[in-house]
Amino acid sequence: MEAFDAAGVTGIVWRRVAPGKEPQAEAVMQEIMLLARKAEGYLGSEIFPPIPGVQDAYVVLYRFSRGVHMRDWLACEKRRELLRKIEGLLAEPSVEFFFTHGRKQEGSASSVFAYRIRPERQAEFEDWRRRIFQEVRKWDGFLGTESFDALDGPEPEFIVVVRFDSRANLDAWMQSKERRTLLKELGRYVHHFKLRRIGSGFEGWFDTSENAAPPARWRQALVILSALFPVIMVFRQLLSPVFQIFPLPVAFLILLTLDLAFLTYAVMPVYSRLMNFWLRPAAGSTWRSQLSGFAIIAGIIGLTLLGFLQW
Repeated sequence: MEAFDAAGVTGIVWRRVAPGKEPQAEAVMQEIMLLARKAEGYLGSEIFPPIPGVQDAYVVLYRFSRGVHMRDWLACEKRRELLRKIEGLLAEPSVEFFFTHGRKQEGSASSVFAYRIRPERQAEFEDWRRRIFQEVRKWDGFLGTESFDALDGPEPEFIVVVRFDSRANLDAWMQSKERRTLLKELGRYVHHFKLRRIGSGFEGWFDTSENAAPPARWRQALVILSALFPVIMVFRQLLSPVFQIFPLPVAFLILLTLDLAFLTYAVMPVYSRLMNFWLRPAAGSTWRSQLSGFAIIAGIIGLTLLGFLQW
């Protein structure tokens, strides 16, 4: 895990203190912080007390310059003694997460998960995410995680970014028996969850998630054709002076670069959502909805042909 050791790392601890035990708990947390300052690689730490109606736990942030220094700190026997001391002051077990900071590791691979939590299962979800974080940290190539909680609401959403040093190590974790077992349990605590896969080629133009199969390739191809054809024709007209200035291969390279950039950032995010009913037909999809999808595609291609043939 040299890649993890090469970057700085941040630890975040959530501690819900039992009512009336706040002064004692704060004193122990201060002892832990003072001890951390003496550790090699220590960069800084801070304690954020609870805020009524917003945050019901103490949040402790601490940073080390290298992952190896963080590991030494976590293994420190004096720290473990202080943690045992604070356990009796907590309303529930503390939760601790880690993520790397600094520049992104070359060749690293990431996945982004989004969970919409069932409000009545919040506590069980918290326990589940602690267990899966503990498991993923054991895997080769693990770089870190970043966690983001949505603002309080009727259905709070939880976002997690998981990073590994290579696609191979990320895939090993994603396909592991341990992860599949934990995911089977997850359905009890969330309404839904999505995983942003690392794609290639045109896959980035379509929303893909672990709980939704990707669209059929022939459907993707038809949607891309109907989007790309008018874009190419419009840019070909707008860039006609370029074909007079540059050699044909250079002019085409400029044309295709602008076409793909416009398609990726302006057209496909909207068009793929519009066509999602046809790209991923529902179980009860009727022939009318399927026909309407074909009609949209044929209409765009037909109007483009008609418009430019009369140009």
